[in-house]
Amino acid sequence: MAKINKCILPLVLLSLSLLISCTKACSGREDMTPEQVVEAYLNLSLNMNSADQRAQLEDYTTGALKAALQSASDDTITRSFINKNYELQRYSIIERLDRTPREVEVTFMIAFRDLGEDRKVKPELAALTTTENTISVIKEKGTWRMQDVLGKKTTIDFAVGETILPSE
Repeated sequence: MAKINKCILPLVLLSLSLLISCTKACSGREDMTPEQVVEAYLNLSLNMNSADQRAQLEDYTTGALKAALQSASDDTITRSFINKNYELQRYSIIERLDRTPREVEVTFMIAFRDLGEDRKVKPELAALTTTENTISVIKEKGTWRMQDVLGKKTTIDFAVGETILPSE
């Protein structure tokens, strides 16, 4: 009996771990919160390596944002999402504001170093740009989708190579 239990225990543990991982991985878009939708969109858009991934971005959008993605040329998608002239520093979801049961505003922050058009600026010397964006996310047919950019704030911190002292 002890031999059977020793064989069954690993199988039970394996089955439980597969069940748990499948529950997390197999859950569909309809299970995602508005914050998860924005984060998934950011993860995809900041790590794209092919213009063919545009359809995946479109899956997270509706309305004006979806129309903008659909009308953009492959060259624009490549320049915007793939051949980047910046180095990402960080991004995060900052705030959620529920407007109605099917409309939410999600604010996120992205910070990056602008490496210039030719990408020759060293990251430690590049200006640090921080943007704070508010996105309208609506529930459409049971699934949260990003609809429109409502607000954007941008700050740019330039690296200064020398100390500037006030004149006397």
